[in-house]
Amino acid sequence: MSRTKINFLFLNAGHFYDHFFVLVFATVSATVLIRDWNLGYADLIPYATPGFVAFGVFSIPAGWLADRWSREGMMAIFFIGIGASAILTSFANTPVQISIGLFAIGMFAAIYHPVALALVVEGRTSTGVPLAINGVFGNLGVACAAIITGALID
Repeated sequence: MSRTKINFLFLNAGHFYDHFFVLVFATVSATVLIRDWNLGYADLIPYATPGFVAFGVFSIPAGWLADRWSREGMMAIFFIGIGASAILTSFANTPVQISIGLFAIGMFAAIYHPVALALVVEGRTSTGVPLAINGVFGNLGVACAAIITGALID
């Protein structure tokens, strides 16, 4: 398999993980945390909000760093950072701890779109199909967040 195809495979996996990890909390909070922490779903929303804000806000510095330093380096930071943040968030025992973990997940998840989408189209004359394939992987991450999390909880 060529280096280009391997890179594209990693970029697609990254898009899956990007959306998967950002949305796992919604499933966990709706099914487990409301029972275990005796909080309503609405009570948990403020703790998830910093992660979604970070997901948007940190995309600007991520894109800036990728343009001035290294897209490949930023993708390495994405994979390591989102994985480590997800693992650490899984150990949260309080709403504040999970909020901090979700902020970190959002911060690293913000790297994906401005950096990886540039890599998906880099050097291509036809960009529609590669972007569409990559989009499918992101949407599979959204869909699988509930399915996989539910299965693990069960």
